[in-house]
Amino acid sequence: MNKIELLAPAGSMESLIAAINNGADAIYLGGNKFSARAYASNFDNETMQKAVDYAHSYNVKVYVTMNTLLKQNELREALKYVGYLYEIGVDALIIQDVGLISLIRDVYPEFELHASTQMTIHNAEGALYFIEKGMQRIVLSRELTLDEIKYISKDLNIETEIFVHGALCVCYSGQCLMSSMIGGRSGNRGRCAQPCRMQYTLQGETLGERKGYLLSPKDTCLVEDIDSIIKSGTASLKVEGRMKKPEYVAGVTRNYRRAIDKVIVNTKFDLHKGRNELAQLFNREGFAKAYLYKNVGKDMMSYNYPKNTGVFIGQVTNSGEVILEENVGLGDGIRFLDDGFTLSKILKNNQEVKEAFIGDKVKLFPTGGYKKGYKLYKMSDKRLYDELKEDLKPYKKKINLVGEIEFKVNAPLCIKTKFNNKEYKVYGEIVEPAENKPLTRERVEEALKKSGDIPYKFDKVFFDVFDDGFIRIASINNLRRDLFDKILKEVSGYRRRRNEEVPKAKNIKSAEELGYIYSCITKEQLRALVEEETVKNIALNVFFSRKNTALNKEDLKNLYEQGIENKNIYLNVPNIIKGEFNYIVKIIDELTPYIKGIITSNAGIIKLFKDKLFIIGDYKLNIFNKEAAEFYAEDVDISSVSLELNRKEIKELMKDINCKVAVNIYGKTELMVSEYCPIGSTFGNKSAKKECSKSCMKDTFTLIDRMNESFSVLADNSCRSYILNSLATNLIEEVEELKSFNISSFRVDFKDECYEEVKEILNQISNKKKNENVKYTKGHYRRGVE
Repeated sequence: MNKIELLAPAGSMESLIAAINNGADAIYLGGNKFSARAYASNFDNETMQKAVDYAHSYNVKVYVTMNTLLKQNELREALKYVGYLYEIGVDALIIQDVGLISLIRDVYPEFELHASTQMTIHNAEGALYFIEKGMQRIVLSRELTLDEIKYISKDLNIETEIFVHGALCVCYSGQCLMSSMIGGRSGNRGRCAQPCRMQYTLQGETLGERKGYLLSPKDTCLVEDIDSIIKSGTASLKVEGRMKKPEYVAGVTRNYRRAIDKVIVNTKFDLHKGRNELAQLFNREGFAKAYLYKNVGKDMMSYNYPKNTGVFIGQVTNSGEVILEENVGLGDGIRFLDDGFTLSKILKNNQEVKEAFIGDKVKLFPTGGYKKGYKLYKMSDKRLYDELKEDLKPYKKKINLVGEIEFKVNAPLCIKTKFNNKEYKVYGEIVEPAENKPLTRERVEEALKKSGDIPYKFDKVFFDVFDDGFIRIASINNLRRDLFDKILKEVSGYRRRRNEEVPKAKNIKSAEELGYIYSCITKEQLRALVEEETVKNIALNVFFSRKNTALNKEDLKNLYEQGIENKNIYLNVPNIIKGEFNYIVKIIDELTPYIKGIITSNAGIIKLFKDKLFIIGDYKLNIFNKEAAEFYAEDVDISSVSLELNRKEIKELMKDINCKVAVNIYGKTELMVSEYCPIGSTFGNKSAKKECSKSCMKDTFTLIDRMNESFSVLADNSCRSYILNSLATNLIEEVEELKSFNISSFRVDFKDECYEEVKEILNQISNKKKNENVKYTKGHYRRGVE
């Protein structure tokens, strides 16, 4: 059985201590900047060093999250911070921005780098691509199945990390622009406003509507699947929760520690009790197994309540009593509807009790607010939280050592021990001949087995020599502390050396200027583009939809065979490709004679075709800075910059750049892409047990939010869903300014536009002026993101 790492979150020093006390092998945490949990407490430099030293004193590794996209003017500060983390001994960095990765590879080549789940690595070729780029570990997308995890981890022998517990994003991490486009708070910058936890109405033109928290997944809980997960070959099991309380971190960590130990060393673990405890700590209408077993339907969603649900304890009867389905005690937090109270009195058989148990018929106080028929939930368990609070005490956990003692008259007292396969030895005062009563072995052993605010403790003591002698007990205590301090100083005080190198020259692919590149997904859109003489570059997405209006590979071949003069044909390849990867590669190979190149942000596709085809990188590559553009320019001919940059940031990115980039000037931004399909799940009753009714092929759907904004919802050939922005971004009038930044390639993407709307946009491009009678957005071009 391979060694497995339990990786716990820490949003504070208390959480770090709680995780270590409960058996975490490694901790991930964030600094004050560059972390994807910008609203967590996080660690300033002083606290960060204390955290690293404390963790290392227990042989626990520390990974620091720098998993946000970085603007050009932030890179210098970010690299300086990397240097600080390097020097204080941080074990690895978890990173999203490839520009920062490129700089770290040059300046700190020995620093271990982990590819964040924000990098959306979700297939084998993508994992191999980033391993070849210098990543030591891949944090896989949460959407992978157990078989996919096994193939990447075991069959390809790639070090991977997967999430086993906690909140699940409905969109692929790193691909979500919903919070950013709606409210300017970028999930890629650690400031997600969680629009997925809001209430929506999904409306079909003919099939009616459904209302609820349609984008809110249940939390993941894989504590029952630890055996299978360990056998998959993954290296690390990650618990989500840097925003959670220390007690949550303590409780979740201890249950996964016990589950792992049950598999690895055959210790006992009450799985039912553990799962109940996890549910009490936090759940959203129960738990789900995410995508581990291909369950992508409504079974994984919390449609009715997006927050912590608590544990159901019973329904109020006619008499105002409750027949308990869970134990309760004084001080527990109780919820009904959106209200609640702290339990101050329990009446059982008209007598006050401090606690009551399953099956008891009780009255709970205060009774004001809840009525007959109300369902009551226990939101917090006082006994459990009091128990977990004990785990927040520093140095509660002890590492047991074996001491060897030389207690020899007329010689210095000597204590030695082994830790991490290294011997440590200290000498103290001279042991004097006993004038009266000599010290006993028991008294010396008692003094040696003491332990204060330090991780180490002697649980066994052996005497190599023991004479009838005397030494002050205070001297023994001091020498024991000296030995432990010596170990602590070496283990937790470890520092790396600064190792700067000259940045290496990059092998940039040469690229031609393209002008405008138009993408389409329907036959009518294609017809409108072909009719326009000024359109020279057309990209067809033949993978997107099963509707009869959708493009297919024959449409692309026919377009080529028509021999349309002066038109270049490209293939628009999906950015997310999982089980259908080999099929899509086969189609690209089949269509290669008919196309000039491809558009994609899928790293696996880029890896396979970088030396075979002209590649235009899609905007979901999340290019925020010049270094990121040049990182991909080794393999991509033209990269599209992120839609989250404003004009000043684009201008800054273009200074002294050594590669070609494109800017999207028109299109409905893809806000979310998900393995979960709200159409099939809410209209088709899609679950793990029932087939999809293919409602997406029968109707047109929009998602309506609480502000009455409407977002188109589309589904592709692989039953993935896409949510588009309510308004199309239109930067047609900004093209001249963009040209002044030395940009000469412009993307125009059509998704749900009809023939007439495509014609309208082509007319606007021709006239260099947008239609004032149609409502558009400039996206982030003027405002940008935090």
